[in-house]
Amino acid sequence: MKPFLIGLAGLSGAGKSTLADHLESQGGVKRFRLDAYYKTKTDCPKLSDGRPHWDLPESLYLDEVFEALTELKQGNDVFLPLYDRRSCERTGRIYFKVAPVIFVEGLQLFSDERIRRLFDLRLWLDIDEVTALERRLLRQPDYNLTYHQTIALPAQREHVLPLKEYAHVTLNGRQTVKEVTEQTDQVIRQFLGI
Repeated sequence: MKPFLIGLAGLSGAGKSTLADHLESQGGVKRFRLDAYYKTKTDCPKLSDGRPHWDLPESLYLDEVFEALTELKQGNDVFLPLYDRRSCERTGRIYFKVAPVIFVEGLQLFSDERIRRLFDLRLWLDIDEVTALERRLLRQPDYNLTYHQTIALPAQREHVLPLKEYAHVTLNGRQTVKEVTEQTDQVIRQFLGI
């Protein structure tokens, strides 16, 4: 079975993970997390104070992402890494069985042209920066606002926002989860000809 591969990108806090979780919980869609491919503490680009810089395309093992998605696209099962963000290390791996629809989500998902070409459908979850930050603070109240203003936001403006042009469809991320899910379902059905 060769799956229908959907990519979802957008700003941090746009609701990518929430949408992917919701679609997966309804059945018929299997989620692939780009976050599993963050680099280890040793390999990740560093900020001037030595902390990992998570907001760059170079923060991910994109060659490995391309290899895994290529295998899945051909109908083959794969092993995905398990990644612990606190320690910045891989802690194991998990068996990922191919499914009819695979929903891949991640901040830097469209940054690699090889990966972009694998998707049958590319979606962008659109949201303004203020709402995205508010949502981020709801899920992570201790989020460092200085880091956000000086590192994360400039990196997103430079490396993530320009990727919007590669999406086939832009979804309105300011809607409720139910509304975004319904919009996503409708788009998928149109692309599948259902």
